[in-house]
Amino acid sequence: MARVRSPGARESIPPPELGGPHGSGSALSALLRARRFRLGAGTERVAKNLAAFGGEVAADAAPFIGAARPPADSPSVALGDYPGTLGPRSFGFLNNVGGVAALDAPLPALPRKGGLGLVVPTRDALPDLGPLALARGLGISWIVSVGDGDPAEALAFLGADPATETLAVVLGQGASGASLRLALGAKPSVVWGGDAICRAVARRAGAQVVSGIDEWLARAALLDAGVQPGARVSVVVIGGGRGFVADEVSAAGLDAEVAAVDERAPEELSQAIASAREAGRPVVLVAGGPPLLPPGSASEPPSSSDEEAPLQVLSADLRHPEHLRALLRALALPPVEQEDAARSRVDKVLLEKVRAEVDRDLSDHDAKRLLKAYGARVTRQAPTGTPTGAIKLAKTIGLPVLLCAGDEERVAESAPDVRRIATLLLQQAGELPSVIVRERFPEVPRARARVVAEKGLGLTLRVGAPGAPPEVCALLPLTRPDGAMLAAATAARRAADQRALAELLSRVSACAVAEGALFELELYVGAEPAVLKAAGSLRR
Repeated sequence: MARVRSPGARESIPPPELGGPHGSGSALSALLRARRFRLGAGTERVAKNLAAFGGEVAADAAPFIGAARPPADSPSVALGDYPGTLGPRSFGFLNNVGGVAALDAPLPALPRKGGLGLVVPTRDALPDLGPLALARGLGISWIVSVGDGDPAEALAFLGADPATETLAVVLGQGASGASLRLALGAKPSVVWGGDAICRAVARRAGAQVVSGIDEWLARAALLDAGVQPGARVSVVVIGGGRGFVADEVSAAGLDAEVAAVDERAPEELSQAIASAREAGRPVVLVAGGPPLLPPGSASEPPSSSDEEAPLQVLSADLRHPEHLRALLRALALPPVEQEDAARSRVDKVLLEKVRAEVDRDLSDHDAKRLLKAYGARVTRQAPTGTPTGAIKLAKTIGLPVLLCAGDEERVAESAPDVRRIATLLLQQAGELPSVIVRERFPEVPRARARVVAEKGLGLTLRVGAPGAPPEVCALLPLTRPDGAMLAAATAARRAADQRALAELLSRVSACAVAEGALFELELYVGAEPAVLKAAGSLRR
């Protein structure tokens, strides 16, 4: 049976017999749909929230909430170190549609009801969500804390929940790329946190992957309002501050009209909203106070007599300019697009020749020949067994060159250097002496790339700085957006170099997928990116 342990747990114990490390889908559904709960130790705030906002406490209820070890036969919220259906270290959940506040976290009031579901880890991973949702005016269906557990079952539950239309997810230490792949993708989502594999899975599932809480909340607001990044919007400032807001709109690179209305003249706001509706544009309302939602907005349920589509409304509070900036930046971004993997032209003659000559392990030379067959730019190089042959190759490739024998590399600046170094390396070689004459590249900028197989996910491509663990990851086959993301994470700084590097990575991806190849590569990522060093194996 799977076992779960959180940092600092007193012991590692199996979870309840509910079908998985954090409960089966039916156990999780029974817990999240429940109204009556049996409370254990450390649940004072849960009891207070249940009494104030919905739900009941009953001694004979099946679902259990507490910091002690949950009963083995009960769906449970594990507030402490023990594992349960949710947890360990969950802070409970809020069923905002059904009005059940089984939440061990501050909740000044219930958030506005809406279609956005929040799935998060422990309380110490982010600020308290109830006050955040209220401050941003988010329309919430559920808040579910999975603690240190795997969020996949909660995501699957909300993916099937008719009240939940979009998802905002924070990944904690329990997230797994393999299980995440099965749970994400059913509904539009924004994802923050997780390791490189989880982020790669989220991107492949069509999620918007972000790197900070302000961006996460801004993207969640767009999902809640049904507004796509890149949409043309109308910005309406209620009261003072139009000049400041116009400067922020310009700084974000957002093409939007900024109008100001008098807060004492409701007819001006109505006219501005009517103009935006007529133009088919969402509205960003900016005021010096809490979020405002006019009647008939997308966040308010339309009446049966409403023939017009709901108005899409976003709001920002001028008292928190960083929130406004994050929202404007999110609006200015291009839409998230999923593209098919790029197709590479294949040199079939070279490919068949390499296939016939190599077995499982790939040397530098064989790996580069295989990559070259798929159109990847590799160092120009060739082997030779004589100093004279080395000089001929050096003149063809262009001096200076690298002379390589085994793990030893030496720089030759001139033809005499080539003869001298080649003679020395050949004398040191054993049977069948040979030296490779290789094109030389500048020492910087460089990157490391690895194609590795991840359990449950297949081939992945990881990219990072030389000598350091790869920092970013994408699933294969590589899509153009993922290729651009990987290239942007390297030391390549010019846009043209990043585009060329993204193309090189797409060729590496095509080769790896078609040949079942694993690679360890060193790349030059300046002008005309290329594979400098290569090793690998074929999964035959």
